[in-house]
Amino acid sequence: MENLQKDESQEINDLVDITGQFGSWQKRVFLIAFFLVMPNSFHILVMTFFAPDIDHWCSRPPAYSNLTVNQWKSLAIPPVKNESNSTTYSHCLMYENITAFSLGGEHSNVTCTSWEYDNSFYTSTVVDEWDLVCGSDWLLSMSTTIVMTGFLFSVFICGQLSDRFGRRPITLTCIALSLLSGLACAFSTTFTMFAILRFIIAFGMSGATTTVFVLLMESVGANYRDVLGICFEFGWALGYVILPGLAWFIRDWSNLQLAITVPGVLFFSLWWFLPESPRWLLAQSKAKQLQKELEKVLKLNNRQVSNLEDVVKRLINKENKDKEQQTKKRATFLNLLLTPNMRSKTLNIYFNWFVNSFVYYGLSLNTSNLGGNPFINFFIAGAVEFPSYGASVFAIKYLGRRIPLTVTMVIGGLACFLTILIQDDLLWLRITLAMTGKFCISSSFAIIYVFSAEIYPTVVRNVGVGSSSTCARIGSMVAPFVKELEKATSQGVPLGIFGGLSIAAGLLVLLLPETKNKPLPDTLEEGEEFGKKNYTSNVLREYWDKLTGKNFELERNESSKHPEQEEYTAANL
Repeated sequence: MENLQKDESQEINDLVDITGQFGSWQKRVFLIAFFLVMPNSFHILVMTFFAPDIDHWCSRPPAYSNLTVNQWKSLAIPPVKNESNSTTYSHCLMYENITAFSLGGEHSNVTCTSWEYDNSFYTSTVVDEWDLVCGSDWLLSMSTTIVMTGFLFSVFICGQLSDRFGRRPITLTCIALSLLSGLACAFSTTFTMFAILRFIIAFGMSGATTTVFVLLMESVGANYRDVLGICFEFGWALGYVILPGLAWFIRDWSNLQLAITVPGVLFFSLWWFLPESPRWLLAQSKAKQLQKELEKVLKLNNRQVSNLEDVVKRLINKENKDKEQQTKKRATFLNLLLTPNMRSKTLNIYFNWFVNSFVYYGLSLNTSNLGGNPFINFFIAGAVEFPSYGASVFAIKYLGRRIPLTVTMVIGGLACFLTILIQDDLLWLRITLAMTGKFCISSSFAIIYVFSAEIYPTVVRNVGVGSSSTCARIGSMVAPFVKELEKATSQGVPLGIFGGLSIAAGLLVLLLPETKNKPLPDTLEEGEEFGKKNYTSNVLREYWDKLTGKNFELERNESSKHPEQEEYTAANL
């Protein structure tokens, strides 16, 4: 057992000196966070299978009920040309006078008042449940936007509540909220009820995952935060690849909703396993609770601290003194925008968060429009996130933050542009390019989390990352309507928007300073000075130094010295 007894050679100045960087206790917290984010991806992305693009046509009146579907279409539904120039039938119109048309007379079209649906594959969807077609199809995009709005509200409300009441109670409450609303959603009787319950599900799931993520970051040592901050996302990717398999076997939307919700009952076991954040307890000066929690940590991590009660009291006193100093220097959201350099960095980061979320959800929610098997496309889109996050871990560890973020966003944008040029007969190439874009945007989304937290100074780091996340939520709220834009124009327009914004945001990243192995700013003054140098003009120079092992600036200074200056320098030495 590791003994951490305080003596003259060792001081316990922080909780990590007691808990360790990443022991069994931290691994338990990580696994809880990992599995908790899985249903999050289920509930956000499942709308692709709740509302697939199924064929529909005006329903047959009772007098024509003896006709087959094909007979009815040829008799009463106007033919139309689709994008591939082949003939199909209108989804929203029928002949006003069927008898006159059948006799070769003049005819006019009228809008359908009821529809029939092709249920040969999907037995039930929300589309045929509430006739969300023709003039009502925009409600599908609206319902997804409502889900994203639930995430936005959750960021503000649950963040404040967890700071006030603790990580554990808010996480457990949000889990119960999402589970109950998820079960009720499966039995929705109206679309309004369905949309409201989906909002509550999103609110609960986002609150639970965000709060437990904060718990994870507060529990591990600084050496593990960047890697675990990305590895946490593998839980999302695992849920992503499982979902199309569930949807393949369960083709009724209500049963599918139950399938992604009922396993959440297992999370009620967290009542016995989910800890409270020792760092939050320390910040709240809850000495007795902190000591009890630390005793559990020490037992799981096989560590020992003598006089734990005295150590806890000393840490709380130190925390209170630090709080008094921080209160005098308290900064707000406005401080991010008051000074020129801080303002330019903040607006740059905001734009990048918006674009990352907009493009990520735009591509994720529209995989069924690429052509081919929508289940396979969806599975591939999820599967590429595994190597994407793995590459992100490597990139931030060895290559920094700025250049990997720029490269992934620019390549992802170019892949979206190239997808527009691919014809239907090269479907494999179109899907490959789309998945390349998905790979890159998933990687950039993971990197920007770490990058942003390091750019903002300590006094406004929380409000900086929180407001950046708000911009991301706005991007995800706009993304569902890209599908509506595609219907009004063509498939190339959304991809062009994704590509253009991704490239623009990626290039703007070059204006931000690199943060890898750099001392992070703590005060507003340090934040304003951080990155004032024109980093864009020195990008290639820095990487040339790494490749050649030489220092460009040093060699230039040496070569520019006058001989007499060299002799004078040597003499003085």
